[in-house]
Amino acid sequence: MHKALYRVYRPIVFEDMIGQEHIIKTLKNQIKEGNLNHAYLFCGTRGTGKTTAAKILSRAVNCDNLENNNPCNQCESCVSILDNSNIDVVEIDAASNNSVDDIRELRETVKYTPSKSKYKVYIIDEVHMLSQGAFNALLKTLEEPPSYVIFILATTEPNKIPATILSRCQRFDFKRVSINDLMDRMRNICKSENIEIEEESLRIVARNGQGSVRDSLSILDKCVSFTDGVINASDVEDILGITDPIQLIEFARNIIEYNVGGCIKLVEEYYTNGKDLKILTLDLIQLFRNIMVAKILGDAEDFIEFTVEYKNIIIELSKAVRKEELVRVLTLLSELLDNLRFTTNSRMSMEVYMMKIAAPQTDSSMEALYSRIEKLEKLIEDGKISIINNVIADLDTQNNKMAGDKQKNFAHGVNKHQKVEQKSGTDSDSTTASDSSDAGASSSESTSVLTEEILNNIKEGWMGLMNQLNKDNKKVLRAFLLEKVDLIINNDILYIVGSENFSFVIARLRSAENIGYLKIAIKKVFGIDVNVGIILSSETDKMLDGNISNDRISDESNGQNRLLELIGDDFSGEIEYEE
Repeated sequence: MHKALYRVYRPIVFEDMIGQEHIIKTLKNQIKEGNLNHAYLFCGTRGTGKTTAAKILSRAVNCDNLENNNPCNQCESCVSILDNSNIDVVEIDAASNNSVDDIRELRETVKYTPSKSKYKVYIIDEVHMLSQGAFNALLKTLEEPPSYVIFILATTEPNKIPATILSRCQRFDFKRVSINDLMDRMRNICKSENIEIEEESLRIVARNGQGSVRDSLSILDKCVSFTDGVINASDVEDILGITDPIQLIEFARNIIEYNVGGCIKLVEEYYTNGKDLKILTLDLIQLFRNIMVAKILGDAEDFIEFTVEYKNIIIELSKAVRKEELVRVLTLLSELLDNLRFTTNSRMSMEVYMMKIAAPQTDSSMEALYSRIEKLEKLIEDGKISIINNVIADLDTQNNKMAGDKQKNFAHGVNKHQKVEQKSGTDSDSTTASDSSDAGASSSESTSVLTEEILNNIKEGWMGLMNQLNKDNKKVLRAFLLEKVDLIINNDILYIVGSENFSFVIARLRSAENIGYLKIAIKKVFGIDVNVGIILSSETDKMLDGNISNDRISDESNGQNRLLELIGDDFSGEIEYEE
């Protein structure tokens, strides 16, 4: 019968263990000086050598011919322990022997001296599985055991062990074994077993072993059975169900570039090919973790756990995305992974999360809003878009679409030398009332007449206005104005026509406080008094027809009070209107 590689190559001396030098040195010094503790606690993830170290220690303390503080593995005591025939070394599985009666039985055997060996050694594996009553029964014996008894407790979850037990043990924490150490170990084993394997295949196996020697050797064992020839990287990827690196990078690029369609197509492709979407999500998390490391550390090839030939691509991807965006993506991917563990429709769950991840405009969280602002700022800084071109629509095109009296409402084409007579008395009151009837518009008797020259000044200094909003911490208003907006002049009011993406906060945007603030900010930046209104693109026709009034906006605002409360919940705070 075939014997698993991890059993064949189980370490029998301390030096054979890898990645645990801090523990090996301490234990060997204790053996050398005869300064042994009565109880040890070995902690760490699976496959890091806890039970192996316990067995080596049990042989070393009873060995008749120590060699460099290692068991000789040849004397009668060592041989009997190796073949499990020594009654003085007892290994207990706490997962199946976790009752009070089991521990009481152990306490009875502790009373008797060793039959042949120097010490009686009790190795209790997965000790955290003991019941509370069993821990209480063990407590007194563990505190003051006979001089000839040594307890070695091993666990993967020390947090589940009572503090009274922890305080009575000398604790050793076993680390995850590094990828390089795992590769060296497997390389030596392959050489001994005449196994041909590519270097990249070793790296993939070691990476998926996740710091566990046993898991890594189990994967290697499976790879050996899979092929009769050289084990290459594609073989290992097929065995483990790993996502192809090229497709994975394409997926990440689609996310970074906000290509929702590309993400959905890749999800569909993986799903129809029978791939596990949980593995895909794990691979994406690992990839974006590497991108984040590259973003923070720069040229950090030693810290990037990915296929060698694609490390430069990861570094390039890191330059195309902000740290805050990486945090948002990793957070959502982690949520997706938790969701996939319990959902019955994994494809739909992944598609919904791809909409959130790759299309921030569908996510109403404050983090997504910041992400959209940062994206726009990046495009402006790189010169990929002109803020002037995005703020001012092509009014000639709009004029062609307007008919009859609607064209007369635009002031963009008004001669900049046109003289305006100031009216007083009844006419002034009438004009003011007319202005105030528009959606969210401010009114003032001393406002400037909007001309093409003023419009051009606002256009050229738009980023100055954005800087003023940023300085005054008007984040939502600034996000709205950084989206593609149009400026339309109607009845001497400057209307800012914004994206439908902000329909869920439009009542807040055109509140009296925000409109008043905008008027003050424009005066501060441009030195002019103007009436301001905020509308959505779908309301343009109604505005031109004069069908948007303060009464309607007031009703709309009252109807959206509950929505604003929900927004406050989503933003983890309360809705506050700044003065």
